[in-house]
Amino acid sequence: MVLHNITARQLNDMLAIRKDPAGIIYFLPQSLLDNTNAAFEVGGKTLANLKPDQPYIGPPTTPGQLGDRVYLYGPWQGRVDFGIVKRTNITEKTSLEFRATALNLFNDVNFLLGAAGNDVNSLSLASSTFGQTTSAYRDITVSGTNDPGGRIIEFQLRFVF
Repeated sequence: MVLHNITARQLNDMLAIRKDPAGIIYFLPQSLLDNTNAAFEVGGKTLANLKPDQPYIGPPTTPGQLGDRVYLYGPWQGRVDFGIVKRTNITEKTSLEFRATALNLFNDVNFLLGAAGNDVNSLSLASSTFGQTTSAYRDITVSGTNDPGGRIIEFQLRFVF
């Protein structure tokens, strides 16, 4: 890929999560996406739709010219987990604990650039879905724990002996 009328830093500064009226979530501005789709002739766009004086990402067309390596840094991902414990001693060796734990306390959505599992279609410039995000953070580990990314509140009552 070759950056036209834009630097890698300016491209990263353009990254922002936005939702269009149809409900599709994008991480790049529509004008850049339209011009890039025209350069690659995907998404119903042709080279006739290309606006060469505006920023876009295009294929390398000059013989011997290599494309740019651009790293996209997605939006900041934040998450607040909170826990509280109340311990009451029953005897010297036994106690009762009440615990409340909230994962993702403020229920923040952390969108991914692309989709879960490193979906190459949403990051592929030659795809009509370039610039779209289709998923948010989830944590599914090999050990079987499953954190769907939304708020989880858990209450526990433990007898410690």
